Amino acid sequence: MTAAASRLICAGCGTEPGPDDPYPFACPNIRADDDVDHVLRRDLDLSAVRFPLDDPEPNPFIRYRAFLRAYHVAIAGGLSDAAFCSLVRRLDRQVAAVDGHGFTATPFGRSDALSERLGFSGRGGVWVKNETGNVSGSHKARHLFAVLLYLEVAEQPGLPEPSRRPDLALASCGNAALAA
Repeated sequence: MTAAASRLICAGCGTEPGPDDPYPFACPNIRADDDVDHVLRRDLDLSAVRFPLDDPEPNPFIRYRAFLRAYHVAIAGGLSDAAFCSLVRRLDRQVAAVDGHGFTATPFGRSDALSERLGFSGRGGVWVKNETGNVSGSHKARHLFAVLLYLEVAEQPGLPEPSRRPDLALASCGNAALAA
């Protein structure tokens, strides 16, 4: 197993989940009577990744895979880049079967009508990221897909059985911060 380009660290106590923990969704030091916020954060080695400036790949989970914890765990565990991309494509087809389309980058651009209405010059303005009517483009959908992708990577051959997967709970909107 090679070293991953990212690692998880507890923001409250600095502990890292063990490398053999396939489901590091909580700090191993968390206790009910503790007043420390044991929230895991990702530490990304920026020297180990590159930003894909000219990559035409429309699926953001493939285009930006070098930034994903699931990708780092997959590669460190011996999964090839092609196998990871194949996994993303398979899961994306399943999303498309429900949503009508898979994941694509959400359009982001200047809204001429809104900018003019608010009196901005042609050099300035209001920029809009429009996710309306695009369930697979929403922030929540991307987050859930990333969790699913991580679980799929953690359960690749040679890694733990799905029966070891811990119970997970989903929190929505404002509750997500409390659940974290």
